[in-house]
Amino acid sequence: MKTERYIDMKSPLTGGRVKLVEDTEEQEFRKEKYLVHVRYCVCEDTGEQFTMEGQDDFVLNQIYSQYRLAHGIPFADEIASLRKRYGLNFTQMSKIMGFGTNQWKQYEQGVVPSESNGKIIVTIRNKQCMLALLEASRSEFTDVEYDKVKTSVMSAPETVDRTLEQQIFYGKTERGLMNGFAEMNTDKLQAMVRCLIQREGGNVCPTKLNKEMFYADFLHFRRNSRSISGLQYRAIQYGPVPEHFDTIYDNVDGVTKESVITYDSESIRLHCDATCDTAPLSAEELDTLTYVSSILQPMKTSEVVELSHNEDAWKHHASTHSMIPYSEAYELRGMR
Repeated sequence: MKTERYIDMKSPLTGGRVKLVEDTEEQEFRKEKYLVHVRYCVCEDTGEQFTMEGQDDFVLNQIYSQYRLAHGIPFADEIASLRKRYGLNFTQMSKIMGFGTNQWKQYEQGVVPSESNGKIIVTIRNKQCMLALLEASRSEFTDVEYDKVKTSVMSAPETVDRTLEQQIFYGKTERGLMNGFAEMNTDKLQAMVRCLIQREGGNVCPTKLNKEMFYADFLHFRRNSRSISGLQYRAIQYGPVPEHFDTIYDNVDGVTKESVITYDSESIRLHCDATCDTAPLSAEELDTLTYVSSILQPMKTSEVVELSHNEDAWKHHASTHSMIPYSEAYELRGMR
């Protein structure tokens, strides 16, 4: 749905007012078409369009994520994890895979592999396939280097299953639109939870925190085409909540629960007294958390619930208590 609104910005063309226009359109990548969300500015005086810094990356990230999922191509962080699992450097990986000298490094930096290269990368999740490719590329190495590389590959674990910690926090979540295309990074998730509680003075009820998590993840997706936590959200009676949020909060390091009796009723409060370690979070993620907290922290829990009930993300899925796709982020009313 196309929307327009004035923003706090002067036109670089006339110094006049500027409208931000948001819409969806089809764009082509490698001869395939993908539906993406686009943003551009319009000078009110001249009607001319222009884009703000970062908007090209915003669109490309959407296309790349959809393409990777459609063709089974690993994401950049998954490609980096494979190399680290085998204890090798960029050049060694490129030689084994038969890629160009700098190709593996570029893939870790976000360049999207071709479909054929992507499928080859997927095969080396199996250590025996990695060893077979290493043997086939033996002529690319000196005898000393080959022995060193083989020893490193042999010492790697046979498979890399989801860790117990990842199972606790993410359950059976799969990477895709339902989790905001984000990796399942438990350090980042826990840092996000602690950070939001700290910004509430170290004391918040789960109902309010659930909404802060939702708004932070969906707003960050709206801004960057990625969620922060990688969590899925479900629409329930009291608004959007992270899937199995009780289990998540019970297992975040440094967070404790307390039962509080007020007016003959019992409620739960979450506490986080330790200084929040923000190292796992990027500058952009911290900016999103700061912005969300600045809006929601002064509000009462009931007000935050009411705010979330005005979101199409909740309205469209509340009757069935179903999962909320991150595509709903583009229609957020409570955050801009």
